[in-house]
Amino acid sequence: MFLYLFLIFIVTPLIELYILIEVGSAIGALPTILIIIATAALGGILMKYQGVQLVKQTQREMAQGHLPQQAALEGALIFIGGIILFLPGLVTDVIGLLLLLPPVRAKMAKLWLIRGAKRYASQQYHYTVDAEWQSRDPETGRIHHHRVHQDGPVEQETTQETASNPKIIEGEWRDEDSKKQ
Repeated sequence: MFLYLFLIFIVTPLIELYILIEVGSAIGALPTILIIIATAALGGILMKYQGVQLVKQTQREMAQGHLPQQAALEGALIFIGGIILFLPGLVTDVIGLLLLLPPVRAKMAKLWLIRGAKRYASQQYHYTVDAEWQSRDPETGRIHHHRVHQDGPVEQETTQETASNPKIIEGEWRDEDSKKQ
């Protein structure tokens, strides 16, 4: 994580500054500033256009009964690309413009989906159950407090009782009211 932050906040601005100085010395300060302003304006226009196209695509996918996972990721990439384009600098402008191009954005979103699916499939499933509730004894009218805590990996073993009745949840509980008496 530190490496990413170091790259984003230290290395990237230094590269941007170096390239801006080199381009400014080659073509002049005013043309360099105008290029930066033009790419920011172009980014705003592209972001709006691509966003509208993505909303239409998402609506089509949902009308067909598909979950728009890739469209949601592409929407995030459009947003990130637009924000990057508003940052001053030529390297970030190129990266932002690439994120606004539909083929690049679609490929990147697809790679993220595949990576996420692989990561999800490779995880060891783990759960924690904490529950607390009250019940009233119908005969005596007393209120009982119940607490359940179960922690551990999900196991696929089923007993005869749970296989025949899938509504049974196995766990531990303790009645703390009966201990107080």
